[in-house]
Amino acid sequence: MKENTKSGAASRRKRSAAEPKNLMTLAAGPVPEQVLVELKRRVLEIEVGYREVAQKMGQLYMYADQQGLAFLTRSLDRPMRNAADNERAMVSILDELRVTSSRRLTGNN
Repeated sequence: MKENTKSGAASRRKRSAAEPKNLMTLAAGPVPEQVLVELKRRVLEIEVGYREVAQKMGQLYMYADQQGLAFLTRSLDRPMRNAADNERAMVSILDELRVTSSRRLTGNN
């Protein structure tokens, strides 16, 4: 029973990190437009960094694989997946911020 609880909690954490739902409804009131613009800028900056890291990890992995360094490729599996997961999470957050911003511009809530 404990395994199901742990995996369920981990699943919820992973889902919430990768797929934010109603990101801007967590605040007590509407987020000012200038704050939304700054949030988008900062998340985009982080996403670009994660994308670069994911690409570099992939290049390192491929090089180690070409060199037959199985011990290194095994060690790189998790960090490479984490880098890709983090990039996807930032893309999801950025998308949600953009949707929130566009809803404001069109007047749809």
